[in-house]
Formats: sequence, C-alpha cells, structure tokens
Amino acid sequence: MNRRWLAGVCLLCFLGQFGPWVPSARAATAPRTLLMEEMTMTEVRDAIAAGKTTVLVYSASIESSGPHIVLGKHIYKVRYLGARIARELGNALVAPIMPFAPTSDQLNKFPGTINLSAETFSRVNEELVDSLIRAGFKYVVLMGDHGGNQAPLQALAPKLDEKYRAQGVRVFFSGDAYAKSDAEIDAYLKEHGYPPSNHGGIADTSEVWAADARSVRPEKIAMGDPIQRTAAGSVIGPSGVEGDPRPSSVGLGKMFNDIKVKNGVAEIRRLIVNAKR
Repeated sequence: MNRRWLAGVCLLCFLGQFGPWVPSARAATAPRTLLMEEMTMTEVRDAIAAGKTTVLVYSASIESSGPHIVLGKHIYKVRYLGARIARELGNALVAPIMPFAPTSDQLNKFPGTINLSAETFSRVNEELVDSLIRAGFKYVVLMGDHGGNQAPLQALAPKLDEKYRAQGVRVFFSGDAYAKSDAEIDAYLKEHGYPPSNHGGIADTSEVWAADARSVRPEKIAMGDPIQRTAAGSVIGPSGVEGDPRPSSVGLGKMFNDIKVKNGVAEIRRLIVNAKR
C-alpha cells in the first residue's frame, strides 16, 4: 500500500473526527504582551474589558553607571520587572516606561545622564496618569527603579488618589520592589562575603545583566572607586562605579530580580485589597 496514500487517509479520518484546530475566542483575544507600547488600541481596550484594570506606571532613568553598563539600564530593568509583576498579578498592564527622572549632581557630571527636575517629573507622571484613567483603568500604581524617583512619586500618589477617588479610581505608590528589595539584596551580599559596592556595583550590574544581557559589557567590568559617604550623600569617583562589580553574574541578577518581583507583587496586591475594604 502506498505510504503517502495511507497517511492521507489517516489525516482525513482525524480531521473528520475532531475537525481542524482553530484558536478559541479567549485565545484569540488574549493580549500577546502586557506592555502597552507593544499593543494596539483595541488590544488595550479588550484587555481592560476582560479585567486588566490595574496599570503599572513604572519610571526609569537615563544615567551613567561606569563603562560596563548602558545609560538606559533602568529602562531595560523596568520593562523586564514590570512585565513579570503584571503577569504575576494577572489583572495588570504596564504603561509605556517613563525614561527620564531626577538625577543627582554626582550622576550629572558624567556624559549621557539626563536630568529632570522633581517638579517636571511629577507633572509628567500626573498627566500620564490622567490619560490612563481616561482609558479605563481603575487602579494606577506609581513605581520607580531609581532613587530619585521615590520621593516625588510617593508624594504624588496620595494627591492623585484624592483627585480621582470620586470617579471610583485609586492611585497608589509602590516602593517595595525598590527600597525593601534593595535592603534584602544588600543583606544577602554582606552575609555571603561579597565585596562592598553600590552604584554600578554587583547588584546593579547583575540585575541589568539578567534583565537584558545586551545592556552589560562583561569585558569592561573592572574595579571601581572606593565607596565614599558624606553628610550630603554618596560621592561617585571618576570611574562612575562605587566599589567592586567584578563578582557580578547573571545568576545573582536572576535571584535579585526575583526578590524585586516578589516584593512588588505582594505590596500591590495588599494595596488593592485594602482599597476594596
């Protein structure tokens, strides 16, 4: 018997019994991504209608971190962390990343750093939130993966929450993916005997490396300058790196990013649950 003929008969029998596979309506309408910048307007509309009524407004920063990390490190980290946090939450999308932020004089002295005043940064976030609420989101979460973002966002969130609460919308600041997580990561590094480092150091390099491997130049990872603290804050030396980043690794970065996702998800869930009481 001709093998091709037999295979054709078997295929016809299979299709006759089960019919050709077609994607379900649910599969066809499920968003391919949770990043709004990668979605069409109808995909955003349908995702909100399907229950994704929480939006993460994640701010990054454009800043120098030595010769081995790209200027947009926070953008790549935030896009990675935001997508993971939204996926874990199950009811969220990630707004287009806010790339610019307030930076310090210690960072502004290096080429490539872009600085916004705290007032401008807050105003841009305020208008971004207004656009997202008009799109139909009911829970807006302000987040930042850069030190200069934290205080302005923390101050802005309650003002916007009061402004929009009468419309049935809540606005929160979530800082645990940053401050709480960084404290846990620092404790881990000290406990396991890693050399001191901070900006452009082990945690910084490892997290970016795990989030987007193209953002780190492994061959340029080298000893930085001694960590210096004054009453006014950190003093970053001419290398742009505080301490020793040489033990950095993708493995450490995965572990540290997991901590950030875990803490971010837990806090956002808690904020939303408390808001519904």
